[in-house]
Amino acid sequence: MAVSELMASSIPISTGDLNTNGSIPLGDGSATWDYATVNVNSGSNHFVGLGSSSSWPWMDLSSVPNRFCTAPGSRITKAQAIRMWEYAHDFGPRIIWPPKGCANSDELDPEGVAPVFRQSLMAMTRKTPIEPVFQEILYFCKSISHLHSQLETHFFHIDSTFLTRLFYDYTIPSDKIVKWLFRKFNASSSAKYGMLCMAGLFRADYERSMLASSWRDGLQEVYSLAIEHLSRDLENDGLSAWEKLTGLASIMEYEFHTGQISKYFSHGNKAVPLIKAVIGSDTIDLLNLRGEQMFDVNMWAWCDILDSMATCSPTRLKYESDLGRASQRGTEENAACQDKGIEWLNGTNILAVLLARISALRHDSNLSEQERVQRGAEIEQLVRNWDIRPLQTKDSRLRIARIAAQEIWRHTTILYVHHAIFKSGPGHPIVRDSVKNIIKISSTLEPGSNPDSFLYLPYFISAFYATSQKDRYNMRSRLVNCGNALYLRNLARCLDELWKETECPGRLTCWSDKRLPRITF
Repeated sequence: MAVSELMASSIPISTGDLNTNGSIPLGDGSATWDYATVNVNSGSNHFVGLGSSSSWPWMDLSSVPNRFCTAPGSRITKAQAIRMWEYAHDFGPRIIWPPKGCANSDELDPEGVAPVFRQSLMAMTRKTPIEPVFQEILYFCKSISHLHSQLETHFFHIDSTFLTRLFYDYTIPSDKIVKWLFRKFNASSSAKYGMLCMAGLFRADYERSMLASSWRDGLQEVYSLAIEHLSRDLENDGLSAWEKLTGLASIMEYEFHTGQISKYFSHGNKAVPLIKAVIGSDTIDLLNLRGEQMFDVNMWAWCDILDSMATCSPTRLKYESDLGRASQRGTEENAACQDKGIEWLNGTNILAVLLARISALRHDSNLSEQERVQRGAEIEQLVRNWDIRPLQTKDSRLRIARIAAQEIWRHTTILYVHHAIFKSGPGHPIVRDSVKNIIKISSTLEPGSNPDSFLYLPYFISAFYATSQKDRYNMRSRLVNCGNALYLRNLARCLDELWKETECPGRLTCWSDKRLPRITF
């Protein structure tokens, strides 16, 4: 499990750690830290325990406001330290890996994922020639075996909280994910470059290395190659719809993580005919998607539903499932399955189906307002009463955490039906109750770890509806501590804008009340 820490975690702020004059001592026992020695323009720094500025790819020191720089010779007081801590908390939280105090690999891999990955990679490389460029993707997975290397262990976090989440029943060890990655990588040129973009982005975001900044700069060139090859791949009649979709989906993923909103939405639209060709219909049954070729379809479907929520627009395709069968234990719709897909990334698929129904209800022009509200109430009741089964796991703590995540998604769905159908405000009793429950349940989850790192949308919506400064700050902090990606900072900035707008006459009542989308979910 990864641990989310603040950039300034090495700066003590308790009274016991302060000098008698209220300033802060250096961690190495030397004289009081002189913050004025930080050269903002050059980017050099004397932050204790954080390494050089080149290891901070996520932060341009030249943009640090002058108000955080003291006069020459001044020293940090407790009040200044608190202000710096708040600034770091808002703009610089990052996942630090490996976590402090971790003595052995078992603590990092409670479900035994690492051995399966290593064995699968070794078997694959013995049987199939691996082209050199794929080594970057292999490193993306393989580095989990180097648990004591400071420059490589970060990717265990990525594997354990991203790649392995493709399967819903995590107690079933499987090598399918490695084979799927290999086939996906070789499906098309655009898929290859898109996956390299994501591997490089995760390295730049999470690896403590002097090369992180140069990696990030080089990604633009790789992304340009991905776009160039995508145009060719989409026109290539020799590629199947699935092969074309793998490239488009990989590029969309990179655009989402880097905050390229307009390009992300544009490519989401381009994927529609490919999705229809793969599934043979314009209607998706999320509860019955099976097989490797449906992984990208499943991920795109979630993107489509969340895009609808973010932009207040209809979904691109229709989503229909037999909820009656899904409620019966023992049916295919209810059972866990290795081929079922990405429920852990975005919440259980049954809630995705209900979120899609809410969006469809919101945009159904054939219904009267009374009928719309009545059906919205039925969906809300269904969300409240739905029996979400507990997930299997080898670690009882993870089972509790996953149940907590499911309940957070349940309350998020309730908030969305009140937002989209009932037009409820923050003062509505049910809205207040769901916000309170999300805050309470999230407090049991370790920030930045699994599953907290996937709950940015629930945190955003609950923060949007929060009324007290304490609750707003709490959920905004949870949001930015989900990871180091740029899109999380964009969501946090959007919250700041929305809160300001709520204090003005004629305020916006929706995060999507802008002509051009300002966020993605």
